[in-house]
Amino acid sequence: MVSNILFLAAFSLSGFRPAQSQSTPSICDNSTLLIDSLQVLEEAQECTTVAGDIVIQYASDYPATMEFPNLESVDGSFLSINFDEDISVTRLSAPKLTTVAADVYISRWVKLTTINMPVLTTINRVRLNNLPSLTSANFLATLETIENNYEVTNTSLKEIKNDKLKFAIFVEIFDNRELEKFELTALTNASYNVALRRNKPGVEVSLPALQEVFYFDLQRISSLEIPELEQVIGHFLVNESTVTTVEAPKLQSVGLWYDPSISITNNKGLVILNSGSLASLSFPALEAVQLDLLIRNNSELRDISFPMLKRVTGNIGLEGTFESVSFPELEKVGGIFSVGNDESGFSCSDLQGFKSNGTIRGDFSCPQYEELPARGSSIGESKEEIEDWLKWSGQPSQPGQPDKPNHGARLGSLRSMSAVVFSIAISVVSLVL
Repeated sequence: MVSNILFLAAFSLSGFRPAQSQSTPSICDNSTLLIDSLQVLEEAQECTTVAGDIVIQYASDYPATMEFPNLESVDGSFLSINFDEDISVTRLSAPKLTTVAADVYISRWVKLTTINMPVLTTINRVRLNNLPSLTSANFLATLETIENNYEVTNTSLKEIKNDKLKFAIFVEIFDNRELEKFELTALTNASYNVALRRNKPGVEVSLPALQEVFYFDLQRISSLEIPELEQVIGHFLVNESTVTTVEAPKLQSVGLWYDPSISITNNKGLVILNSGSLASLSFPALEAVQLDLLIRNNSELRDISFPMLKRVTGNIGLEGTFESVSFPELEKVGGIFSVGNDESGFSCSDLQGFKSNGTIRGDFSCPQYEELPARGSSIGESKEEIEDWLKWSGQPSQPGQPDKPNHGARLGSLRSMSAVVFSIAISVVSLVL
């Protein structure tokens, strides 16, 4: 059966372990506790600790509420990936469960409305996906420690809140048709991404403690709170949103300063698009954008000002009906500078000066917008483009040299960078599962 094969693949990801020697015949000591009937479920309900993975497969005789009343810890994963038939359970409950050593991964239970794990604090990774009826999952709020991912996809949750979780690799919140609020108030570091896409339009996003993230990708949001954000190592993207303001008062740089030992360079830069209610931008501390700065199709935006911005590795593209554009500290633009504006009275003369004094390396276009050139799609092409820009700008290509600009991305701990490498592998696995 295809489901059995995929389950075995999932086990290998959560850490395969050989069967332990059993002091008792209890199924609780199995390396894999496979639940595929009511009889096995009733035996498993006696477990306080499970030595390996709990795996739930389809059975026709499950009750509407599947409960593990005594379960306190799982030394492997808590998994159910239903591929063949829809499990009819509407409520999954483990009221005493505090620790899952590997993953909590529940997928394709189309009737499941509730996951009740009110004291669960420690896991490796959470993945909830294809649970279209899910309206309650209280453990999302109680988690204190996650080593890897926090992923919620295709549910009917209205709120996702947590005030304890400080670190995650992936934070991915996709396709939640009823979602209104997303708040991770203790999160300080997301070493791969924070991404919200295709959720209900108008999600309120609050990340008041976030200081560093690799990729920051937000769509369909109505508000954004990021008062402590200092570094976005990859890109910063806001798209198709109803926000009235985007403020990042401490953000210093967007984009990874090029290092030949780090191949992750293919990002978008700072991009704010298609947000018709956006009236103001505030990036008072931003000094550097690696790759592109692109602001387009924000019809209410009247003023664009980056008071401390010195360098843009790639291109600058601005298009709209804004009345003023200000870059008082701009020193280097590695690509083109394109401004599209048909607002009467708008003047291009001050911006033209950047081309005249050599600040802009490429073409300058104003007030007619010129599409930004496509970037290289391969790592080799990206490396060549960035090295070429560095040579032109007179900056070193090796981080750590004395004259390296102090606005280069601060990578944080070794934990963050090793997590990025791990996250790439997880991304590939996610495509398979």
